[in-house]
Amino acid sequence: MNTEFALPVAPKSINFAALAYLISAVVPLVWSVALIAGGDYPIPAGTSPEQADLIMKMSAVFSVVPLILYLWLVVKLRAGRGWARIVLAIFAVLHVTALFGPTAGVAEYVGLALALAGLVLSFLPESNRYVVDVKAVR
Repeated sequence: MNTEFALPVAPKSINFAALAYLISAVVPLVWSVALIAGGDYPIPAGTSPEQADLIMKMSAVFSVVPLILYLWLVVKLRAGRGWARIVLAIFAVLHVTALFGPTAGVAEYVGLALALAGLVLSFLPESNRYVVDVKAVR
């Protein structure tokens, strides 16, 4: 007896949430690269050129790592994994802390707005139904 079930199709709310979360991770990376390329990256006074170079490289690394993590979580969110939705929600709330950093600016506010949009979209009724339906099929 063949009892295969097709997985439900991700609703628009999940797709838009995934896109919002992903862009919220891309914005700080692009902003950091633009600052570094333009020579406007804020370096503390009295920093040696070697230290300044290290600060800029570490900034790039600390922007790429979250992007990779977000990409993985977004794939899992689109697959209907409830735990990915919760982890992304926690990250969205933690995104608020970026507003209190020494270099908080437009990129942090845009990233926060997108992360919060992803949070809301991923918990809309049709998103909830999708996650429950995927769990029932698995």
